[in-house]
Amino acid sequence: MRNGPSEGRAWRRWTWPARCAVNAKPMPAEGQARREARHLRWWWSDPNTKTGMLNLRGQLADLDGALFENTINHLIEQLRPPKGQPWDTRDHRAADALLQLCGRAQEPCDCDQPTPKRAPKALLQVEVPLTGPATVAGIPLPDAVVEQLRANATIEPVLVDDHGAPLLVGRRFSGLSDKIARAVLLRDGHCRCGTCEVRVGLQIHHLIPRSWGGSDDISNLAAACIVTGHHQMLIPHGPWALVGNPNLPHGLRLLRYADLTADQARHYGLSPPPRASP
Repeated sequence: MRNGPSEGRAWRRWTWPARCAVNAKPMPAEGQARREARHLRWWWSDPNTKTGMLNLRGQLADLDGALFENTINHLIEQLRPPKGQPWDTRDHRAADALLQLCGRAQEPCDCDQPTPKRAPKALLQVEVPLTGPATVAGIPLPDAVVEQLRANATIEPVLVDDHGAPLLVGRRFSGLSDKIARAVLLRDGHCRCGTCEVRVGLQIHHLIPRSWGGSDDISNLAAACIVTGHHQMLIPHGPWALVGNPNLPHGLRLLRYADLTADQARHYGLSPPPRASP
């Protein structure tokens, strides 16, 4: 299918770092508020009913929800019965997929392994409309979320029309090269947040966010784990800043971004926080 003029403009706009100079550009605070609303609850049915069933209810924000959905769908497909075997429902296989994840969590932890291990890169389909910001599952993405995708996920952009119908599917790509990511992991060896020594489930964090002018140079990158939520709490999608020189063994420290003065923020190459004192 050939691209029309408007479709070509949309593809040219889909470059890193993302810049959505159109109406209703989403702000990082919206994504933070959604993530704060995450929850998962479970309870056993009334013993008097003798169903013996555990009930689940919860919600996950944008990328977390998309990652969960993609993972469960992938496992559901893996659990399809072989040809000639009795068929099982999708609902059954979805429940089995969740149990499979629980079983993997019970496996012995390799947290003491000598080689740091990067978290698996999620494959996410990002919708790129002809006008307006890119979305995942219909949720507009602020620059902060796009940055997280860029460094730690594989992206499949899908050009959609004004009604959300797909027009074109782009080539899958990852914004940060595996070579750079490996160099960061070998240098750091573990999560660089505070005294954290976690060596698995690591992602690559930009000390100065790309949307604030930061680069992909290794001196602007550090390993941060997701298993304890450290990467999720860092700017630009969290309240903490990891600042300093990552090339020194003890060269980084955590500071609350909102508490920085304008001069302190500029010293670390960051945009001054709102209402920062001079």
